[in-house]
Parts: sequence; C-alpha cells; structure tokens
Amino acid sequence: MASLPSPAVRFPPGAGWRFLLVYIALFVPFAVTTPYLQKLLSLRGFREDEMGFVLGCIELMAVVAPPLWGMLSDRSGRPRAVLAGCVVGMVPAFLLFGAVRSLPMAVGVAVLFGVLYRPLIPLTDGITFRFLNTHGGDYGKIRIGGSLAFIGTLLLLEPFGLGSRGNGAMILAALAGAGCLQLVSVLVLLPHPDEAPHTHRTRQSVPHSPAAEPALRELLRPAFLWFMACAFLGRFAMMGYYSFFTLYLAEMHGVQKAGLVWLLGPLSEIPVIYLSGRIMNRIGVRNLFALGILGAAVRLLGFSLAPSLAVVIPLQFLHSLTFGAYHCSSVTYVSRIVPQRLQSTAQTLFAAVTVGGGGILGGTAAGLLAHHLGFRAMYGCLGGVAALTLGVLLATVPTLPRQGKTE
Repeated sequence: MASLPSPAVRFPPGAGWRFLLVYIALFVPFAVTTPYLQKLLSLRGFREDEMGFVLGCIELMAVVAPPLWGMLSDRSGRPRAVLAGCVVGMVPAFLLFGAVRSLPMAVGVAVLFGVLYRPLIPLTDGITFRFLNTHGGDYGKIRIGGSLAFIGTLLLLEPFGLGSRGNGAMILAALAGAGCLQLVSVLVLLPHPDEAPHTHRTRQSVPHSPAAEPALRELLRPAFLWFMACAFLGRFAMMGYYSFFTLYLAEMHGVQKAGLVWLLGPLSEIPVIYLSGRIMNRIGVRNLFALGILGAAVRLLGFSLAPSLAVVIPLQFLHSLTFGAYHCSSVTYVSRIVPQRLQSTAQTLFAAVTVGGGGILGGTAAGLLAHHLGFRAMYGCLGGVAALTLGVLLATVPTLPRQGKTE
C-alpha cells in the first residue's frame, strides 16, 4: 500500500497551477474527438456501421495500449517523456483520418490513433499521483480543470460549425491545435524526484532499481482485484447511458435536441470533483466510490421508470456521483493501494480493464438489451447490475486509512 505524504513534505510553489494546466490541456483533445471524429468519418463517406467499427477499434486499444505504455513509463523512470511521446504521435495519427478513403485504411489509422490516444488520461493520472503521494495535494482541485476544459471547448468550438465544411479541415485543425497545447502543458510539469537530473549515479542505478522491473504480481492482490472488478461492473452498467441516452430521449420522451440535457451531467460533476478530497477525508475513499455506484443504480433504474422528461432531468444531476465521485475515488483508491513505483502501471491497467473492457462489453450488452427488450428494460437490467455491484463492493473491498484518522 502506498504511504500517505508526511505533513512535513512541502508542496512546491506553483505546482498546483501546473497540474491544473495539464488537466485543462489534457481534455481539450477529448472535447474535439468525442463529438467530431464521427462527423469527420461521415464527411469522408463512411456509413454508420463502418463508423461504428472504426470507433470500436479505437475503444479496443483502450484495453490493449494503456498497460503497455504504463509499464514502459515505470520501467524507464521517465513518465513525462513517455506521455509527451504519446502526445507527439497522437496528432499526426489523427490527421491521417483526413486522408482515409477505404475501411481497411480507416481501421489501420484508428488502431494507430487509439494506441497513442487512449493511454493519455491514465498516464497523466499516474504522473499526478506519484507527485501527490510524495508532496500532498488535492486531486479533485486539479482534475476539475479537465471538466471545465471539456465544457468550455465544446462551447467555444460549436459556434464555428466544425465539420460543416465538406472536407473536415476545421476538425483536423482543432485537434492539431489541441495537441500542441497539451504538449506544452506536459513540458511545464515539475519532475518527480525519481526523475530528477540524470546524473551518472542515477543512470547506473535505474536498471537495478525496483522501478525498472515493476512486478505485476504486486498489483494482483485481493483488494486491488476486487476493487477493479467493482469498477469494471460500474462502467459496464453506465455504458447504457453513454451509448444510448440520446436515442432513449428521442424514442421515449420525444426529445430531438438532446445537447442541453447531456450538458447537465458535466455541469453537475464540477462541485463533487472539486470537493472530492474533502469528501474522501470525511467519509473515506471507498465510501465515496460506493456513492458513485449507488448513484448509478438510482439513475439507471430511474431512467427505466421515468414517465416524462421532468423526471429524467433531475436524474441527470446524479452524474455528479456516477462520474465525479466514481472517477475521483477510483483513481485515488488505486493510487493508495499500490507501491509508489508502480503508479503508471496500476493506473493504466485499471483504465484498460474498467474503461476499456467495461466500455466495450457494457456497450455491447446494452445494445443487445435495447434491441431485444427496449430502452426501459435495458436501463432496468443495467440498474440491477449496479445495485448488485454495490453489495459486492461493501462485502469485499476494504476501507483505507485516512490522513490523520482511520476509517
């Protein structure tokens, strides 16, 4: 288990702002690719089924690529350089989408892009927690920059009509600019003490240090495995929301323009993310995660029973739990139960299983349920999965010591 920082350890001046900038810049590319990559593929002449296959290849890389990059990050002892390399490669990989003319070519580009794009968040979290576990600090007050950046980028770009022109040039330009911003943010990160100046002694010791040989078996402990299983099931259940909420609104409630209803979710997550550090110090990391799973059960079951949009809208504010509480508590829990030298490996493996595996399998299951049973039954079944997950979590996942007190 990772040790908590000593109160005597001093948080370097300005470090908080640097990390905040990193998370702002990190989510700008995601605000471009999430809504507009599908538009770019449409402009390139791909059908809906072909687009689904191409986008699925990117999601598949969320399972395969992050652990490989994470182990390289820990083994090399240069996590910032690994992250910067992914950013540098991501931009030209995305620009290749502007030249694809066939499905095989698009699939090849999607795999290349996914290998470089999908590890960005867990690699950044690994770097962040290595720093915070040494110097202290509040992850939520840093991570809030990502939520604000995602919302702000969408509000900024939408008036420009990205993708309205026939060749998608504005989408490509937006991602190139976002990638440059992210690269600059990585360069201003403060190095972790383990990275600091590569003297002759440091270079000689790295090959023989424990960090150079991260033992995966150290992660495969019951607490980590049970927690990862619960996080996987939580993501699995919520994929019914991420994949089909727009269609659910249109078919069940007659809402054709779902953007404003979607926007309520990211807006509601901001206070919980910002205050997550205080909340975890008060109730515990695991218990905040439990609230996230409880929120998923209530939200999904509510969608299955909602008679009108007037009921759906309040349920959107539970995004504060199903994403805000879920994400901040999960990455914090992982950071505290693994050795310090394995932060990048742990965060990327965790993301691969939960975000990648949970996303693919959950989206597939949700699609099958929606097709055969309808949207209401789909949300009811997935809400049941979330409720079952809450019981498993409370029965199997241990609480963690809090700063200055125990849970």
